[in-house]
Amino acid sequence: DAKQAAAEFEATLRLKPKWADAHYGLGATLYDLNDQAAALKELRTAVDLDPANAAARRLLARIYLQQNDPSAAERELRRALQSKPSAEMHLELGLTEGQLGNLDGAAAEFRRALRLNPQFARAHSLLGVTLRRQGDHAGAFAQFRKAVEIDPQDPEAQYNLGMELKSGGDIAGATAAFRRAIELKPDFEKAHYSLGIALRAQGETSAAKKELDDLNALHEFRARLAQSKYLTLQGVEALKQQKLDDALALFQNSIEQSPELPTGHYYLGVIWERKQDAARALAAYEKALELKPDYAQAHSSLGLLYWRQNDSKRALEEFRQAVMSDPDLAEAHYNLGLALEQTGRLEEAARELHEAISLDPQYTDARIQLGLVLSQENDTAGAANVFRELVRRDRNFAEAHNNLGLVLLQAGDVRMAQAEFIEAVRLKPLYAEAHYNLALALHQEGKEEQSRAEFEKAYEISPGLRNVSHR
Repeated sequence: DAKQAAAEFEATLRLKPKWADAHYGLGATLYDLNDQAAALKELRTAVDLDPANAAARRLLARIYLQQNDPSAAERELRRALQSKPSAEMHLELGLTEGQLGNLDGAAAEFRRALRLNPQFARAHSLLGVTLRRQGDHAGAFAQFRKAVEIDPQDPEAQYNLGMELKSGGDIAGATAAFRRAIELKPDFEKAHYSLGIALRAQGETSAAKKELDDLNALHEFRARLAQSKYLTLQGVEALKQQKLDDALALFQNSIEQSPELPTGHYYLGVIWERKQDAARALAAYEKALELKPDYAQAHSSLGLLYWRQNDSKRALEEFRQAVMSDPDLAEAHYNLGLALEQTGRLEEAARELHEAISLDPQYTDARIQLGLVLSQENDTAGAANVFRELVRRDRNFAEAHNNLGLVLLQAGDVRMAQAEFIEAVRLKPLYAEAHYNLALALHQEGKEEQSRAEFEKAYEISPGLRNVSHR
């Protein structure tokens, strides 16, 4: 899990702040988490501490390229190659030289990559593209043919070979290459177009028309798909702002554009559930799962819907399906753990909640629930440790102090429990349950006057607590 890895690297750096490899590891993890600014900071620190860190320089170059700064990328790759030459880095430098418009430099780097690894199919393909742009069609043809020989499953290489065959007048050979590219990648637009043109040149007008019609259909499909995704994103934004009617209209429009996409149906289910229309929500979730049987979030949401309808058997089945569909979805493990706990299967519940926390260490609800489950199992030491960790993470978390107090009270440590309840009501003066629990602790210590005062505060805030027996 990337978030957990980042936390571990940060902990390591607190102990050893000048460890270049740890800065690199944190930078790479932040990059995976799409935090480029933070990744850049860590990677720059890594190369400042260890100028020969080729991996850090290579990743820096990748980020610079994504930020449209090929000059900075070139500088980092050249420094990396001084430390640790590799075919892959020469290829990346070749791509960078191409972005800088230096075709001679790009070709030279691709050739260097091939000297290190003559079977590097992608380097042959990219050298072929570079030579074609320089007008060297014979050289380009040789490189594309070699790329296809090494990796016949590469649709781009097949397409490029077809283009060179067509350029050289071998229409039949070009047609075969384009067909092969389409077999490997059915939605390859350029290959469909080029095949249609090649077939037309051979006089196969009906076959050419079919290819070009297929291309137009592919364009239309992609346009509808793009519009559907755009509408879905707008719907999600409206949902975040609680504009349920706007979100509903957007998701319905998205489904009209691309009814085969499961995402629109899933979010439609979310909207209907928010609107208290369980039947329509159920139908929408089921449609999403019909289109994508391993849609973990849809299984999880459908499970919650069944749970609210008191159908615990089907709810548990959906929660298990969610976990099996995406074992890395923390929410799915949490929901399954919660359901298992409420059906009395505490040991299994604890396992699922542990898994949710390991996937998302910031998952506060999962930590609270784990503490409660351990408390029910009479593992007061384990439960206390869970709530202490919550307090360590947030000293102002009144509920964590209250729950820690309850566990300590359960373990017989009345004095420490009392201290936690006092802290809870200090942080949250209108916290009725904490006042009530403090009253219980005072009562157990024989401090009846103070206990009665706390009970009265609890009843004043929440009159319903008068009906709870504390004897």
